Amino acid sequence: MSDLPGDPLQSSAPGAAAQDIDEMAESLMTEQVNPVLEPDRFTPLQEADFQPVDPAYLKQLRLTLLPVLLLAAPLGWQLYQLPLTLPWVTGLALLVPGVVIILLALFWAPRRYRLTGYCLRQHDLHLRTGTLWRRTTSVTLNRIQHLEVSQGPLERLLGIARLLIYTAGGSGQDLAIPGLAKVRADQLRLYVLQQLGEPDVGEREASEGDA
Repeated sequence: MSDLPGDPLQSSAPGAAAQDIDEMAESLMTEQVNPVLEPDRFTPLQEADFQPVDPAYLKQLRLTLLPVLLLAAPLGWQLYQLPLTLPWVTGLALLVPGVVIILLALFWAPRRYRLTGYCLRQHDLHLRTGTLWRRTTSVTLNRIQHLEVSQGPLERLLGIARLLIYTAGGSGQDLAIPGLAKVRADQLRLYVLQQLGEPDVGEREASEGDA
């Protein structure tokens, strides 16, 4: 028995099905396309976006140079005690460490302080460091798992702290913002916790005490 000429199931269905398959394939290809983004469309971080660290950080940098001088002085004294026939060698042995420390304190420490800054935005956090070579480290807030405010003995003396940031999958701290005033470090930590929807430790203890 032959098919009827006007039977839509026999005549038009194969063509319509093929067209539907083509449209579906084209739709899938369109959805899977990874478009190229033009860099000019992005707004780069500007110099004014970065917040400076506390001025006490400059004092910390200079004070951390003292151990280097204390280690270099005995070495210079030992060279001075050697029976060298060239007196200028012993003079340099005593002079060079002090000159190096002075140059670092006058030039390296202020530049390091000026180039250290942070930028906190709604979805990410950036840290800029460096002296001769500059480096900017960025972390998205949704990857942060843990934050710490850390203070060493010298930092406690100067009233500053470091904000340590740990992200998912990291074996250690991924970002450490140095030279923050203790109050500012606590504020940044609390803000990030609020952005992540986590209560602060003080608030958590207060709520547990009320319960």
